[in-house]
Amino acid sequence: MSYDKRYLLRFFGATAAGLLVIFGAGFYAEPLSGDLTRVGGWTEREFGWTEPLPEMPIDGNFPDMKAAGILVLGDSFSLANTWQTMVGRERGLNVASHNYEQFVCIEQWLEMLESNGVLAGRTVIVESLERFFPSRFGNIGTCRKSKSRDKSVVKPFEAFTHGEIPTSRRTGGEIPTDVVYLLKVLKNAVLEALLGSDATIHGVAVNAPLTSRDLFSNRRSDRILYYYEDDAEGSWSDEQIGKAVYSISAIQRRIEAAEGRFIFVLVPNKSSVYARFIVGRPDADRYTTVIRRLGDAGVATVDMLAPFRGHAEKEVDFYLPDDTHVSTKGYRVLGEVISGEMKKMAAR
Repeated sequence: MSYDKRYLLRFFGATAAGLLVIFGAGFYAEPLSGDLTRVGGWTEREFGWTEPLPEMPIDGNFPDMKAAGILVLGDSFSLANTWQTMVGRERGLNVASHNYEQFVCIEQWLEMLESNGVLAGRTVIVESLERFFPSRFGNIGTCRKSKSRDKSVVKPFEAFTHGEIPTSRRTGGEIPTDVVYLLKVLKNAVLEALLGSDATIHGVAVNAPLTSRDLFSNRRSDRILYYYEDDAEGSWSDEQIGKAVYSISAIQRRIEAAEGRFIFVLVPNKSSVYARFIVGRPDADRYTTVIRRLGDAGVATVDMLAPFRGHAEKEVDFYLPDDTHVSTKGYRVLGEVISGEMKKMAAR
C-alpha cells in the first residue's frame, strides 16, 4: 500500500473516530432544551425534567395596543404570552405586550405610549426579573439624547404557542454536537469528580447542592442550576435600589397622570425561591427589601416571592430544573396573582 493511501486511511479513520466520539457524547448528553444547561455545560440527561407538566392555553399577542385593555412591558418571562393569556381571559381584556429589547430604553417605550394617547383607561403592567432590577431601572432615561429614539409605534412582538413553554415532554431539538459545549460538559464532569458531591460548582450556571430531592423531577434532583448573576445581589447598595425605586415610581406617576393604572411585577430569581434549600447559600434576600421599598414609595406592586415559595415547596418542577424560567405551574401562579391584583384595583 502506498504512502498516500495509508495517509488517507489514517485521516478518514481519525475523522470517523472523532465524529463517533462527538455524536456519542451528544447522544449521552441528550438534546438541549434549557438555557442553564446550554450556557453552563450541563446535560439534559442529568437536569432535564421528566414529569409531565400541565398545559396552558396561549393566545397570540394582541397586535393593536390602541384597542388593548392591558399594556405590558416585560422580559423573557413575558415572551411566550402565557401569563398574559390567563390574565386577559380572566379580565375579559385584550393584552398587548412589548419586550425591553424592542426599545433603546424604557423612556422610549413610555414616550411612545404617551404620544399615541393609549394610556387613559388602560392597565399598564411592567414585569421584570429580580436580578435585573438595579441595572434595568437605575436610569430609565439613558436614551434621552439618543438620536435613534423616536415616538413611532412599535408593534407588539409575535408570540409562538408553546415554543417557549414545554409541557408534556422536553422539547429539545437535535443531539448537541457543539464541541465547545461538549468540552464544557467534560470539564464539569472532571470538576464534580475532583470537588465531590457536596461542592458548589461556579460558572455562568451555578450548580449547587440541595437539602431536598423532592423539588425537581430530573435525575440529579439533589442539585440546582441557577444564573451566577443571582449571587451579585449581595453587593446591591441602598443607593442603587433607591434609584431604581424612584424610576419606577416616576413611571407610575406619568401613567396615572394620563389616567392609566399601573402595576409593577418583580419575578423572583430561581435561587431566591429555593434559597432555603440551597446548601451554603448566603442570606442575601434583596427581593423582600425591594418590595418593601417600592411599597414605601407608593408603587403598586405585587409580592411574588411568598406565593412562588409556597408553591415551589409543594409542586415538583415549579421552576424548570434545566432553565432559569418557571414551568407552566409557575406561569399559572403568576397569572393568578396579577389577575387578583387587577381585581382589587378595579374594586377601589
